[in-house]
Order: sequence, then structure tokens, then C-alpha cells
Amino acid sequence: MKIRTKLILSMTVLLVFILLFPLAVTHIQFYISRDYAYRENKAAFEALREEFGRYYTEHGDTWERVENASFESIRDFAEVLLYADGFPLYRQGRLSVDELRNDGYPLVIRSGQQKVGRLYVMNGEQYKTYEFKKEWYGILPNIGIASLLFTCVAALLSIFLLSWRLTRPIRIIIRGIEGVKKGDNAAVFPVRRKDEFGSISRALRDMNESLADAERARKQLLSDVAHELKTPLMIIQGELELAQETGAQLTPDKQSSILDEVLRLSRLVHEVLDLSKLEAGMAELRRGPENLAALLEDLTEKTRFLAEEKQIRFTLQTTEDEIRVSADKSRILQALYNLLTNAIYYTNPGGLIRVSLDRVELPDKHQQYARVRIEDSGVGISEEDLPHIFDRFYRADHARARPTGGTGLGLAIAKQNIAAHQGWIDVRSEEGQGSEFMVYLPVISS
Repeated sequence: MKIRTKLILSMTVLLVFILLFPLAVTHIQFYISRDYAYRENKAAFEALREEFGRYYTEHGDTWERVENASFESIRDFAEVLLYADGFPLYRQGRLSVDELRNDGYPLVIRSGQQKVGRLYVMNGEQYKTYEFKKEWYGILPNIGIASLLFTCVAALLSIFLLSWRLTRPIRIIIRGIEGVKKGDNAAVFPVRRKDEFGSISRALRDMNESLADAERARKQLLSDVAHELKTPLMIIQGELELAQETGAQLTPDKQSSILDEVLRLSRLVHEVLDLSKLEAGMAELRRGPENLAALLEDLTEKTRFLAEEKQIRFTLQTTEDEIRVSADKSRILQALYNLLTNAIYYTNPGGLIRVSLDRVELPDKHQQYARVRIEDSGVGISEEDLPHIFDRFYRADHARARPTGGTGLGLAIAKQNIAAHQGWIDVRSEEGQGSEFMVYLPVISS
């Protein structure tokens, strides 16, 4: 059902209610006024009831010739009806029997415990209220018809204007959604509104921006992968074409060069697949209790030769011999290895790399964390590059040569590996002053 139809139906129900409301109020008000008049003049009402009761008793418990009787208390009443044995036996006033039975104040007449009749009466005040009610009921249909016609015209105009105004943001939203379906990244939504339509529009805009970001990331990934594959493929192709054209045998150096490029291609493909699985949450983790202190000591020993080749001082310090975490050993070692080799690459010969491990309590967490700190005295990271260092294929050193520079996926893989273990990586760095990477992993009880 369209909004406009719902508004018309709602307005119709409201109009009927508005017209019936005065009628109900008048009806209720009449009975309230009638009963209030009884309480204000209760003595007169009771005197009339007692007088009729005495008449019944004095005439042998009958209403014989009551229609010709005279009652002194009747002077205080405009309308009186005695109704007994299913018939009207006494009548004074101008109203019909039915009118008085419906709207007169009822007084039950008893003889002992037996009900012998009922009086329906109206004093002067009650009769005036009844006349007002009757007159109001008489003119209400005419007022109602005129009001209904006028109100219906005004309501219909208001409904059409209101529905047009209410549905306008919906129409804009629908056009925006259609634009999104067609790939329009600049689809327009009424986001400046402060009502529910504005909230919906902001949510749709954010969703559209997320989709656009995802599409840009997809295109960028394809571009980056193609770019990374291009160089080794060109080298392999060039070497093979040259050998084919000259008929010369590939020298051991050429064969070694081609093999290096093939290995580089293989490593790139595996790292891209690995990262994609991690980002999609599809990487299989074989987790178990691992002593992070032992893993870190083993890793630093295996990578120390890389630092020694550049005359870099390399130190490891742990506050405890055993700090256990629930981890996939190969994934954690991969993440830490990427961070360590990154620190070695960006530290100049003669520099210093400090690796430390301790247990920390964080105020906003409800458990202990193992903290691995990798500090280097290298070139540091600029403020401009710092937010992007975990992006795929991003290199803070834009002049970094591919033969020695890796694929640009190391930090991205490290971040995803740590995140898969419910941890995170913090970075502090200042250009020219070195960098500090801090890895946090939840500790498990021994």
C-alpha cells in the first residue's frame, strides 16, 4: 500500500473520530449533568419516590386510578413517568414515554423487598440539559455534513501536498539506489535531513562509499599485481627471446637470473593468495599454546645474520622465560619475521635494533597481553606515509628497488596475521629518528 493511500485512510478515520467525538462528549455530559442534578436535589427526588410509594400502599398494594391522582412533590419536576407492570400508568410533561424512559432519571419504587414500579423524572435543570442535547443532536448532522465536506477537501489537498513532501526524499533515495546499481559513485542522497530519511540516506551514502572504496581497492590490487608481475615476466621473456634469436646457450648466470625472477613471481603469487585469505577470514589457523619468548629467541637467532651483514647491532631482551599465547606458530613467526626484516632493511649500517618482550596490563582490557617491541635507529617513517604502511604494495621508500625490496606485502600480512590472533600492531615513528613496532597478543594461563 502506498504512503498516499495510507494517509488518505488514516485521515478518513481521523475525520470520523472527530465527528463522533462531540456526539459522544455531549451524550456523556448529559448523563453526568442529570446525575449531578439528582445529587444536588436528592431530597426532592426522594420525597417524590416516597409519595408514590405511599399511594401504592394506601390503595391496597395497587396502582388503581393512579393516573388521576395528585402528588404534591410533582411541582418540582418538569417530567414524570410511572412505569409498572410493563405499562405507563402515570404521565406528566411533554416528552414521549420512550424519550423519558431513555433519558429520565430512574427511581425504583419498592414495597418492602418487592419492586412495584419505576419512576422516570426530570427536574427543571435536567429538562434544560435534555433540550440542549436534543437541539444539538438535531443540528449536528447538518454541521457534520458541512464540516465533513469542507474537511475532506482540505484534508485531500493537505494529504496530496504532505504525501508529495514526505515521498520526495524517498524518490530521491530510490533514484540514488538506482544510480548505485548502475555504478554511479556520486549518487545523490538527502543526507542533510535530520529525520529518519536523513539517517537512511547517510547509511546508504556510507554503504556506497564503502562499495566505491572496495571497487577502487580491487582495481588497485589488480593494477599493483599486474605491475609487480610485469618486471620479472619481462626479464624472463627478454632472456629467453634473446637466447632463441641468437641460438646461444643460457649461461649459468642467465639461468640463475631467470630462476630468481621465477622465484620472485612464485613468492608474489603465494603472498597475494595468503593475504587475500587472511583478509577474508578464510586462513586456517592451527592454534596451540606457544611460548612466545622461545619463538622470539629462535627467530632472532635465525635472522641475526641479516643484521650482521649490515654491521647492525642486534639485541633481544625478555622479562620472563615463558610467556604463553594461543597461536599458530607458523603465522606468528611469519608476522614477526616480516617486522624484523623490515626493520633491518630500513636501518643504516652501524645502526641498532632492539627486540624486547614483556607482559603488560592494559587499562581498557580485561586480560594480560604479551608485548613484542621492535625498535630500530633507521630512517623512520614520514607522517604522510605512516597511515599507509600496512596497505598492500605500499612502500614508504618509493625508490626501493625490487631486486632487494620485496613485494610490499610484508607489513600487510603481518597485520592480518596478528589480527587473526585477536591482537594488534601499534607503530611509533619519526622521520630520521627510527621506528618502533609493538605487537600485542593475548596471554593464556600456563
